[in-house]
Amino acid sequence: MTMIKDLIPIARAPEKIPIAEKTLRNWRCQGIYPQIFVKLGGKVFVDLSEFEKIIQRQKEAALDQSRRLGLD
Repeated sequence: MTMIKDLIPIARAPEKIPIAEKTLRNWRCQGIYPQIFVKLGGKVFVDLSEFEKIIQRQKEAALDQSRRLGLD
């Protein structure tokens, strides 16, 4: 469940995550990771909790792949 404190305006997101504002805007327009974007009152926010979930899933997938390849 998203909490208001987890939402940050897209323009301020690069202060909290290592991704440029332009990249985030491109992702939104292209439909990449749509779950991290929330529009409220005409403003676009990034849901930091959803962003963290994506990062965690990618880490787990990379770890699983390295195990399958015997690289662990």
